[in-house]
Amino acid sequence: MTTPSGVPEPKPLPIQLRAYTLEQVAEMLQEPVSSIRTHCRTQALRGAYKTGRGKTAPWRIPPAAIDHYQRTQPRR
Repeated sequence: MTTPSGVPEPKPLPIQLRAYTLEQVAEMLQEPVSSIRTHCRTQALRGAYKTGRGKTAPWRIPPAAIDHYQRTQPRR
């Protein structure tokens, strides 16, 4: 599509990632996946949620949960 002046319209930006997987967060925080899973369960990563039912449902962690975790954890 073009604008009335003949300049092409910019493409819309892609939707930003709304939540990360356990593996992505483990890599970001340099912690084992099992630790990240525990942090989700204990709400150390406040706002993490499961995307289904049952024990095998995958966790999703929003960026705000990672920010909160980093602010509230003691420095190593």
